Amino acid sequence: MNILWKDLGIPTDSFHEVRVECTDVPKTKFKIKQSAFSLEGHLDIGQTLGRIYRGGIHPTIRGEVWEFLLGCFDPKSTYEERKEIRLTRREEYGRLKELCPYMFPLVGSGKFITAPVITEDGTPT
Repeated sequence: MNILWKDLGIPTDSFHEVRVECTDVPKTKFKIKQSAFSLEGHLDIGQTLGRIYRGGIHPTIRGEVWEFLLGCFDPKSTYEERKEIRLTRREEYGRLKELCPYMFPLVGSGKFITAPVITEDGTPT
């Protein structure tokens, strides 16, 4: 069954809270549905995009959906392939973060200003 939302047993009202001043609003009637992945972990991107267009993305899976929308993962990838890709990217990020001070020593020192400083007379320097 390919449906967009994961059911985590969390009431939907906790994500879409009613404002305090609106006390007479009835509880929501929609349910959190299963995600659009097959048992192997493949994503039906066409169906998913249609559901996103019509109803948005549930907060519990928003990060995972964005990874597909931004092209980080192939829709035909499996859970295990995506897990491996994430691990590889985290290791690469850590390596690059360690190299950053050697590439440009002022990064993180507080001595590098990327925006112009506005003087008292209002002119940028």
